[in-house]
Amino acid sequence: MKKVLLIIGIGVGLVVLSPFLLLGVYALDFVYYGANDDKAEKAALEYLEEKYSERFEINDVEYNKILGDDEGDYTLTVHPVANPDITFGVDTSEKYQVIRDSYKENNWSEQFRKEMIPLIEPIFKGTGEFYVYGSFPSEIEEQYRIEDSYQTIYNENSHQSYERIHILNFDDIFNKEKEFQLIYQLWESVKDRKFNDNNIEIDYYPNALKEKLKTYPDLNEFENEHRQEMTYTCRFSKQETQEKPITTPGDIEAFCRQM
Repeated sequence: MKKVLLIIGIGVGLVVLSPFLLLGVYALDFVYYGANDDKAEKAALEYLEEKYSERFEINDVEYNKILGDDEGDYTLTVHPVANPDITFGVDTSEKYQVIRDSYKENNWSEQFRKEMIPLIEPIFKGTGEFYVYGSFPSEIEEQYRIEDSYQTIYNENSHQSYERIHILNFDDIFNKEKEFQLIYQLWESVKDRKFNDNNIEIDYYPNALKEKLKTYPDLNEFENEHRQEMTYTCRFSKQETQEKPITTPGDIEAFCRQM
């Protein structure tokens, strides 16, 4: 009887401990692979320099593994030495083999941003922070080299681009009619571009938040930390305006809401 109880006791103990053992193995993976970040960095740099014939620097590297998966991967943030304004992602397996990189896409998106910012800034007169992105379907991107410009791809692939303008506006004095006029002016400036679809989003925050931040983080990071402080938002796309046309500044209100 004692032997039976002992066996049962060991079995119950293993059932209780097994989740902790699994978490322990999972944690060891992070310790081991985290200590080998430099190997992932080396693999990524060698891959990029061979592929694009230029030098790059690593901004950040993270090891990720979903609980239950056999293998994890590294996510690296990288920039070309010649142009630090372009940051992009590189995904590398835990065996230090590069899976993909987004250099071309982010390079073209940065070119589109430089094209749009001179159009946006005079309208909003420096009261906000501007995030602008442009992209094409992957099958089109694959046809072009890093040396090809966004404008070239845009001209040769009419109505294929996906464009996004996201503005963070910081102002304690919120004049709805004035803001609708500005948003309408922005829409009038871009609506006739030959894109597949676009998205315009303007989010309003108190000026005190701008003063507290001093500098702005990545847009996703900003939204994760401060979205609950938003006071008002307006968002629409070309497809949505097919059903609700924007022909006057007053039409903008249909796409806005108080937070």
